[in-house]
Amino acid sequence: MISIRLQSIVDLITEDNNIADIGSDHGYVLISLRNKGFKSKLLGVENKLAPFKNLESGLKENNINDVEISLSDGLKEVGPEFKTIVIAGMGFDTIKKIIEESKYKLENVEYFVIDSHTSFQKVRPYFISLGYDVDDEQIIYEDSIYYQLIRFKKTNIKPNYSERELTYGPINISKKGNNFINYINSEIDTRKEILSKIPKSNKKFLKLLDEISKMEELL
Repeated sequence: MISIRLQSIVDLITEDNNIADIGSDHGYVLISLRNKGFKSKLLGVENKLAPFKNLESGLKENNINDVEISLSDGLKEVGPEFKTIVIAGMGFDTIKKIIEESKYKLENVEYFVIDSHTSFQKVRPYFISLGYDVDDEQIIYEDSIYYQLIRFKKTNIKPNYSERELTYGPINISKKGNNFINYINSEIDTRKEILSKIPKSNKKFLKLLDEISKMEELL
């Protein structure tokens, strides 16, 4: 059974574009797309042999024989026909490296669906700098971890977001869903715990108080 996080990634893929899933692992996202009736071309990419074999086996076990697979690095072998790129389950630095190494290919990419597991606050500014805007987003809670999933859409108009919106997401802030509220409360609790263990003279004390105040304003 597909995880909540991966199913949420599938749910963010709404356009009938050709999809390239970078770092497909066992191919669960691609399998789920086919099983729900997605008709466009699908490509799974892995850059190491063992995960590539997992991808190959996963597709075979689920009787999926019309998904392309590639043992290659990042976007390097992704053709111009793939208009939506999924990059999930990696750290921000790895995601950025993948894109920077094939930046010339962005002229063909209409959407990115991103699930970064580190440096949430860097994801939105980076993709906005590449000419994309936040098209949809959500926070998922699974296995005691919060994940921020974001769909970016190419735009000709650079969005003007506040620092708060860039950090937590303009749509997340607007919707204020349960997972978002719980995530912010968990971040507040973490900072309060740190505050309880450091003296007021510590340079971090006022910074943490300010962060807590700004988070409480969000709620």
